[in-house]
Amino acid sequence: MGQNSNTIQFPGARNVPPVDVEAKKKIRRHKLARVYAIGLITVLLASVLIGYFIYERSRIFDSIEIGSSIKRDNVDGTKILEFAGSVLTFSKDGASAMDGTGKLLWNQTFDMQNPMIAVSGGMAAFADYGGSRIYLQSSSGETGVVDTDKPVRKITVSANGYVAAVLEDLDVTWIYLYDSNGTVVAYFRTTMEKSGYPIDIDLSPDAEMICVSYYYIDCNDLKSSVAFYNFGPVGQNSIDNYVSGFNYTGEMIPYVEFLDTETAVAISDARISVFAGAHKPVSVSEMFINDEVLSVFAGTDAFAAIYSNQANGSKYRLEVYDKEGKKTCEKAFDFDYSNVTFGNGCVVLYGDTSIYVGTYAGKLKFEGEYSKPVLLLVPDKASYKYTVVTEDTIDAVELR
Repeated sequence: MGQNSNTIQFPGARNVPPVDVEAKKKIRRHKLARVYAIGLITVLLASVLIGYFIYERSRIFDSIEIGSSIKRDNVDGTKILEFAGSVLTFSKDGASAMDGTGKLLWNQTFDMQNPMIAVSGGMAAFADYGGSRIYLQSSSGETGVVDTDKPVRKITVSANGYVAAVLEDLDVTWIYLYDSNGTVVAYFRTTMEKSGYPIDIDLSPDAEMICVSYYYIDCNDLKSSVAFYNFGPVGQNSIDNYVSGFNYTGEMIPYVEFLDTETAVAISDARISVFAGAHKPVSVSEMFINDEVLSVFAGTDAFAAIYSNQANGSKYRLEVYDKEGKKTCEKAFDFDYSNVTFGNGCVVLYGDTSIYVGTYAGKLKFEGEYSKPVLLLVPDKASYKYTVVTEDTIDAVELR
């Protein structure tokens, strides 16, 4: 009789070979080696990227090199500005855009006496002051027309193609909101007796909110207010879609602008106010100012003001602020400026042949002279590349 066995056999069961312990260890060591190798490569790549980022952030340039240059015709009475990374020109006769190589992207003709323009993201709107037609143009070439039944006094456009317009009508001023097809979305009336006269207006990038700056006289005192109107679901139950407002005495507020869908800025001759909130904005920052504000410029993540600086030994002073209204840097300068633009975490100030580039924190990146007067300077995706427009050329340049 054979030896007894403790192995239990199940009918139809499959025999499993014994585990090879050494093979299992080798597989485990191989997997661990791969994990270590991938981790080491990841750390090395991250170190290289961080090093490059630190290098780029700390790098200071001392010259400008022209990579390519093309001829352009400068027509008297034509204005020029940046539009979604392209060069936009407009006049009484129409508007057009071209890229940095001089390629025509689109062209639109119209006949105006006092053309106005509003730009947001990849949308532009044109209207004649006192006219009754608004032209829409996207960076991709799509067009639209909005016809009004009252004279246009001011326009603003959203990034998704909506237009808000201030329309004059005897003793009443109307504010209308249109979609890109010219259909009226909403409107409300303003009067000097009840709300005041609208002196500035801006539409949020998503067209959900309108910010209006009013002024009025109360008992011989100048007063102003900043009002927000919500045309989304939140504002449907409010009278005239009004959701929040802020009053000021003895101040005129000629400038209001949305930086993004949740942040708006208002600047008077006495203070800088920042409002936050996607539906019912509240005041989050108030900073009083003493010097005369000469110009205001806004990006999507920062804004800047230029002040008269005669009392401090220079003609002008540039101050840059973050979206919370905190001043991040300032620069005194003497050259006559023409514009300020933002890109790649830098503020770019230029005028005539002078150019200054610095980070929002105030670190100098470049300061110098161009070979001829600069009409427009457009930042590229790379922080050291720019498109420079002059009277007769469009230049692709690099900081060196």
